[in-house]
Amino acid sequence: MKFNWKNLSLHELEKNFNPREAVSNFSDYIEEYKKMGEKYRKNLPCLLDVPYGKGPLQKLDIFGKKKFKNANIHIFIHGGYWRALDKSDHSQLAKPFVENNILYFSINHDLCPTVTLSEIVKQVTEAIVWIYNNCKKFGGNKNKITISGHSAGAHLCAMIMANNWEEHNIPKNIIKGAALISGIYQPELVLNLSVNKEIRLSKKEAIKNTPKAPKENIPIILTCVGDKEPEGWKEQTKLFTKNIIDSCNCLDFSILENENHFSMMTSFSNSEHKFVKKIINMAKNIL
Repeated sequence: MKFNWKNLSLHELEKNFNPREAVSNFSDYIEEYKKMGEKYRKNLPCLLDVPYGKGPLQKLDIFGKKKFKNANIHIFIHGGYWRALDKSDHSQLAKPFVENNILYFSINHDLCPTVTLSEIVKQVTEAIVWIYNNCKKFGGNKNKITISGHSAGAHLCAMIMANNWEEHNIPKNIIKGAALISGIYQPELVLNLSVNKEIRLSKKEAIKNTPKAPKENIPIILTCVGDKEPEGWKEQTKLFTKNIIDSCNCLDFSILENENHFSMMTSFSNSEHKFVKKIINMAKNIL
């Protein structure tokens, strides 16, 4: 039987679509993120808190060796249900990219409810445009950009993949590949979750910000979800993957063994992780 979130009780919705309810020790993982992030900001060559817009949180971190010249670029967008966490909690994810000579950008955006979800999508778009126009200063190649995001960050990746980039005076095929990690792709269901007391998402905003298939064909799109995640969370990734199957040359869907929603953000600091290898291969082999 097809999984339909509209048929679930409020309790079932929380268990399926509120990751902090599904993973009882989520706070332990987040504490580990923060410690790992601090460690890797000290150990990796980086430039922190570079402003790309006027919002107080419109800043990005850049990780890459000083010798970089014309390097491929990867951009990461953090999760937190649009209302929590920070790029600094995810600095550990830069390690595999720096090791593979890829210039890595980790971006922040203002958070709900201070701003709307539409404003966040706008800010992430501004970040991509800024990186395209400025990456050469840091040794990057603006024609070789891939992106990834986790959870709400995966949703934001999905939203910006459907952008009309020519409206921003940059090429329509700016994004060469995307990795969407355990994303939320059905914002309307959030209206029924307790977390919406913090997000304050409206039905109008939810419908407006439901991801559509990319406007332009993207060479490769990777989607994944952890095998320890709830059935509803897995199903929304499967459904989204089916909806974009005609939007890229290569579509790869993975269920990651022994991973829950939060464990990935520690596991993905390891260059030997199977899914990390896929992202690195995507980012390195842009035509």
